[in-house]
Amino acid sequence: MRFRCSLCLGFFLLVLPLGLTAQEPGEGDLINLFFDCQAPGCRDDDYFRRALPFVNWVLDREAADVHLLVTSQETGGGGRLYTVAFIGLRDFEGQDSELTVATSGDATQDDERSSIADRARLGLVPYVQGTRAAERLRVTYDQPGGPGPSGERSGAVAPEDDPWDFWVFSVGGNGFVRGEATSKYTNYSLDFEASRTTELWKYSVEGSYFEDIQEFDFTDSDGVDQTIKETIEDFYSSALAVRSLGRQWALGVRAEAGSSTRVNQDLRWSLKPGLEYNFFPYDESDRRALTLQYLAGPVHFTYADTTIFDVTEETRGQHSLTARLQLVQPWGRWTTSVTGNQYLHDSSKYSVDIFGSFNVRLFRGFSVRMTGSYSWIRDQLYLPKSGATEEEVLLRQRQLETSYRFFTSFGIQYRFGSIFNNVVNPRFGGNRFFF
Repeated sequence: MRFRCSLCLGFFLLVLPLGLTAQEPGEGDLINLFFDCQAPGCRDDDYFRRALPFVNWVLDREAADVHLLVTSQETGGGGRLYTVAFIGLRDFEGQDSELTVATSGDATQDDERSSIADRARLGLVPYVQGTRAAERLRVTYDQPGGPGPSGERSGAVAPEDDPWDFWVFSVGGNGFVRGEATSKYTNYSLDFEASRTTELWKYSVEGSYFEDIQEFDFTDSDGVDQTIKETIEDFYSSALAVRSLGRQWALGVRAEAGSSTRVNQDLRWSLKPGLEYNFFPYDESDRRALTLQYLAGPVHFTYADTTIFDVTEETRGQHSLTARLQLVQPWGRWTTSVTGNQYLHDSSKYSVDIFGSFNVRLFRGFSVRMTGSYSWIRDQLYLPKSGATEEEVLLRQRQLETSYRFFTSFGIQYRFGSIFNNVVNPRFGGNRFFF
């Protein structure tokens, strides 16, 4: 054991100096760029290093001259509107700018990343024009009607000529099967979505069906072969209509319907109008949003089994209040929400849900991340009077009585060593190594 430890220590001491001497200093006449992707479509670091070869890539914001921050929002057509923000640091302090680019709902990953790279190249020009890299920069222009950087033609159908009138439809399905000699697990789902989004109105209709089947074969203590088969079925559908009321207010109504074997519901439906206020203008929501949303209306339940309150069917009034904070800033990402639900017929029947998620750089090279939720549950009207069988408990086929529910995950990361990272080498699965 002592020999192994000595061998590992010797290997580490041999490799460490080699790694230190192999580092190459950054080129002083190139700007240092810190690339910060907070959106899907821009997380292929190797691609962007090749697309932006006229800057010096660094792994720490404190060493950068420009912080390039990419955020996005979903558009009404199912695509994304990307915001590429350029935040000047050190000698460029105060020299900030933003560019945007929209991708279609059927855009591939290559369409998205090439569109982002085009905006990044354009926005970096003011920062690199004083470096030697400017001597090799060229400006190109695509004639109208020809294919653009993302492969789309600029002469596409104008919105006023749209034969679909802004409606977008999506249909999909998934299936999963896993098994072995004595057990089998099957899962499949279907989903549908239709939406229409304009500056004034937003409509959406969606539905999904989910089935989960677990089957186990075993021999009991008496030597008799037994089979346990349990099934969960869930159906959910919703419709939403929202009317914009200026830059910070919105009025809407949400309707929902569905069923679930796990929570003893053959049918449930609700109709809740409501109001939402954003403390920041909605057009800034890709970087910051603080909203309050209030909904109220009737909720109906038809139960599969008689509940602990001796009913098989009931209609109740319910209201809810949700506060949500979302921030995407140079120091990281933060999302927090608090939702309270309460039945109007009995104020003691309520629930409170708290959710939080953040990824924050605390200081040079060190970041923390955490996601968690906690719920206080006092509104389980659906609990069956007959309780749950042993199989339903073990296989989690039936929701049991509980006063709380929680989930959490967390992690830290500390990055040290060379801050320069311009080289792309995808051999053997990239530039990461493992033992």
